[in-house]
Amino acid sequence: MFRKMFVVVATASVFAALPATSHAASSCQSTWVKATGKLQTFFAPVAKLVCKQLNTDDLAAANQCIEDVLAYADRAEQIHGEWNAGESSWTIGPRALPNDRTQTGAVSTERQFVGEPVITGSYEIDLRRTDGKAKNDLIVKICFVDENGDDVHYQQVRLNKDGPTSFKKTFTGMEGTYPLIHLNNEKWGTNAHQYTLRAEASGEPAKLVKARQTASASKTKIGGTLTPAPGKIAPNR
Repeated sequence: MFRKMFVVVATASVFAALPATSHAASSCQSTWVKATGKLQTFFAPVAKLVCKQLNTDDLAAANQCIEDVLAYADRAEQIHGEWNAGESSWTIGPRALPNDRTQTGAVSTERQFVGEPVITGSYEIDLRRTDGKAKNDLIVKICFVDENGDDVHYQQVRLNKDGPTSFKKTFTGMEGTYPLIHLNNEKWGTNAHQYTLRAEASGEPAKLVKARQTASASKTKIGGTLTPAPGKIAPNR
């Protein structure tokens, strides 16, 4: 599944689509520091899979991108498998947040999550406070960071039993980043916020559209057609 998908997204330039500047370090610094031990083995493969700094107007670069993606397609499957396994095995430090799998729990102090590397055009986060006796806010930090742990995008929201009780947003332009989510009970103690958390990744990056145009104009084919039928990229389904 991933091999087929990555042929489709092969010429997408994700890091080129990111903002030119980033913040110093991460607003989710504690999550990033605790997660790097788990993530460091993925940095190089992810850089290959997202065709870092690719100029999709450059046919040679597009061809190299495809070769890299095909070469690392099996590693992509392993990364996805690691996140699925991490759902139950990452018990110390940040927890894994696989795509399309709802997480449930209760936060009396804090809880941290690391999402799968974003390789699609959109990434949706759906967080809901479902119950609990905590009277103070549930403070939520959402960071998308690059391989150095620097912010590409940061947002903070607050949930409370009296409202708002949910947060749902689709983020775009986050390709090539790692999603970090930090849930913090404003007043630590025995009273907790119960929650559900879900992440979904889908859609085609804008760079993929441009790459298709470049490939179509040159009539170049490597490892299969570069002009697949339009449609959403739906990883992990």
